[in-house]
Amino acid sequence: MLTTKYVRDHINEIKKSLEKRKSAYPIDELLNLDMDIRKLKTELQELQAKRNKESMEISEKKKKNEDIGEKINTLKVVKEKIEAIESELPSYQDRVNFLLWNMPNILHESVPYGKNDEENIEMKKWGEQKNKKNGKSHDEILKELDMVDIERAAKVSGARFYYLKNDLVLLEQSLLRFALDFFIKKGFTPISPPFMLRKEYYRGVTALGDFEDALYKISDPKEISGNNEYEKLEDELFLISTSEHPMAAMHSNEVFPASKLPLKYVGISPCFRREAGSHGKDTKGIFRVHQFNKVEQFIFSKQEDSWSYFNELLSNSEEIVKDLGIPYRIVNICTGDIGIVAAKKIDIEAYMPLQKKYREITSCSNCTDWQSLRLDIKYDENNERKYVHTLNSTGIAAQRLIVAIVENYVNDDGTITVPKLLVPYLGKEILGK
Repeated sequence: MLTTKYVRDHINEIKKSLEKRKSAYPIDELLNLDMDIRKLKTELQELQAKRNKESMEISEKKKKNEDIGEKINTLKVVKEKIEAIESELPSYQDRVNFLLWNMPNILHESVPYGKNDEENIEMKKWGEQKNKKNGKSHDEILKELDMVDIERAAKVSGARFYYLKNDLVLLEQSLLRFALDFFIKKGFTPISPPFMLRKEYYRGVTALGDFEDALYKISDPKEISGNNEYEKLEDELFLISTSEHPMAAMHSNEVFPASKLPLKYVGISPCFRREAGSHGKDTKGIFRVHQFNKVEQFIFSKQEDSWSYFNELLSNSEEIVKDLGIPYRIVNICTGDIGIVAAKKIDIEAYMPLQKKYREITSCSNCTDWQSLRLDIKYDENNERKYVHTLNSTGIAAQRLIVAIVENYVNDDGTITVPKLLVPYLGKEILGK
């Protein structure tokens, strides 16, 4: 995992990044705790050496029938000091570990400062923003076409769930298969990952302290009966919120030969999110939901190559949106919106004509060594071991892209034109006829 030595070695970069974030992260507390721990460990080693020496001297005096009273008293004091330090150290170390697990990544110099998502920086726009006469929302359009049933989903599962029906099921599957074909042609290895991840690995791929409320926890009644708590960290399972996370954890505690990098994966999976903190946002329709299907790009790379692969991932995602004919813009995510995992993040936002606003459909991140330090993933180059860099980007988030297609391709009569590149997959040009 991330160590205090790494922090000391990179302290200037870390402090500069925290200052740019205007973060309240207690870096001075971490450094002071680290200093205290090292002092206590040094003192402990000295006391242990003294204990061993006193014990030997007592043994020698016993052989000679000499008085050992004074030595016994000295040894007792030494042992008490050892016990005090040994009982004190765990609480120090627990706090240090907590701080290390939740330390924000070092930001790339190009990340702009901003208080929230309203201060992200627009980098590029593409496509014509067409006004639509149809003033209905995407869920109203799909409901009239008998392609979605949100009311019955709410009845059986709760809010933010849905049933897709008829041609919308085929549209979703067409999007997913198109995306897989697209990335396989670009040299990505397709991955269908486990849909659950142990807590010990989940805290390696994201800031679990901040993110855990957004995850669905899976519990086995046999494990928790009697005391209502998990006894082992590895017994805790979470439904994945993106295939990025099991793909990142896939190679934990491994060392790659440098010649094997980059590893390019494309994951396909359902994603499960509680959407904690989004109360009141997008409560209708299928844009912000608890379950959706996604195709995700993921790369393990050498450190010096990661920024070129970051650009490659972003270019791939942009190519898909452009080929689907959806107007979009690209935004550089600011410090107040980036979270603690990524060193840099760029989003693609689709223009939604019925909403008359841009909405995020793709997120591209370079996490540098944040995940690999916590998952212990390295590569060997000329007998020197370095931590890999990890990168991820949305290929297709199916439900959000469906909303973008509906809003941009709805016709005046309420039918939906199918984007040309999806026609061979779907087998029709118009939905709703």
